[in-house]
Amino acid sequence: MTLLILIIAVLAGAFLFLKLRSNRSGGAPPGTVGLDEETAVRPEIDPAALAAARARVSPAVPDEVLSDALLDATPKQLASLFAAVPKDVMAAALGKEAEAPRGQAKAEDLAQLRKMGDAVDDLEIWSFGEKS
Repeated sequence: MTLLILIIAVLAGAFLFLKLRSNRSGGAPPGTVGLDEETAVRPEIDPAALAAARARVSPAVPDEVLSDALLDATPKQLASLFAAVPKDVMAAALGKEAEAPRGQAKAEDLAQLRKMGDAVDDLEIWSFGEKS
């Protein structure tokens, strides 16, 4: 019985230690739970977190977008998320016209696309249950 109480006390102490440590290191972002209501008060974003995100993310992304995103992610997470977005998609999302692709497709690229199209046409999913 004493061993069980000791194990519970150690686990509770470890949990408390980890909780306090995460709170001191800034913890998790405040999150957007409960912000769906029109009257919901948006939490203030730490100016240091906004500056850290701004340093890592394209200047084309408005501060308002970064502030909203910082409610659910850390500056480091935002940098990796925004880095994964292709430039033309980002431009379209920001209402800017993306650069048109330059040059003509190569003949071998077109041939490869045709082969892939033929392979898709040969798939049996197109039979829709019809028996041959």
